[in-house]
Amino acid sequence: MDSYKSNTETVHYDISTVYGKLSNPECFKPLLENENIPADMKARLNDVEFSSDSIAFNANPVGKVLLKITEKAEPTRIVMEAQQFPLPFKAVINLAEAGAGETSLEVEFQVELNFMLRSMAAKPLGDGVKKMAQMLAMLPYDRL
Repeated sequence: MDSYKSNTETVHYDISTVYGKLSNPECFKPLLENENIPADMKARLNDVEFSSDSIAFNANPVGKVLLKITEKAEPTRIVMEAQQFPLPFKAVINLAEAGAGETSLEVEFQVELNFMLRSMAAKPLGDGVKKMAQMLAMLPYDRL
């Protein structure tokens, strides 16, 4: 299994708040209704569906991807596995206390790739995991 890890990002909320929101994707529904989201981002979010234990979205060219929470270790770890994806895939979110009211966050993508796919997918997966961690670090956890 190949592993792609993000940089460590600092989230300016306490670990219990961050874990509580990330472990329940349904908390992110208000983002879809936020008036302040730029139009291009809002268009991308229109295809996203949130439930209490999963996130579904369209990813070209593979189609609909369903990530379901399969493991929780409060307050430090959340594992989401692809239920509808052509390859075995996991997104692992690791959290740690980083001081008063701050949390360290790292994201890891674990995916089984053959040699041919590995050479083509390494850069997009590496970039994607970093962007996901940055996006998670910027969320307004107190308003979700």
